[in-house]
Amino acid sequence: MCRQIAYLGPPVALGEVLVTPAHGLYRQSWAPRHQRYGTVNADGFGVGWYAEGDPVPARYRRALPIWADLGFTDLVRVVRTGALLAAVRDATVPGADGEAAAAPFADGPWLFGHNGSVDGWPG
Repeated sequence: MCRQIAYLGPPVALGEVLVTPAHGLYRQSWAPRHQRYGTVNADGFGVGWYAEGDPVPARYRRALPIWADLGFTDLVRVVRTGALLAAVRDATVPGADGEAAAAPFADGPWLFGHNGSVDGWPG
């Protein structure tokens, strides 16, 4: 099962939401407390946020585990936002890997995610 987190509040560094908490999304990806299936979220990750004054969200997504991305901790230390959506993946369907399958997704000004699979996608 994928894990997701959303934050809406005063601007903070992404890491204050994703890495700093004792059981933040970063740690949950490799040390989950409650997970029915699978053991880790190693099939990719993504972070989406809104920069001040820009209605179109920025995204950073990778097909590798969040802990294996050497630039991730630098990125989340310096990027600040008041609105973010992030996810770590445990792929539902084998072979549905890649950045295209990593939430969050975007369409114009919308940033969104879902948990599970969509029949026929990617197709």
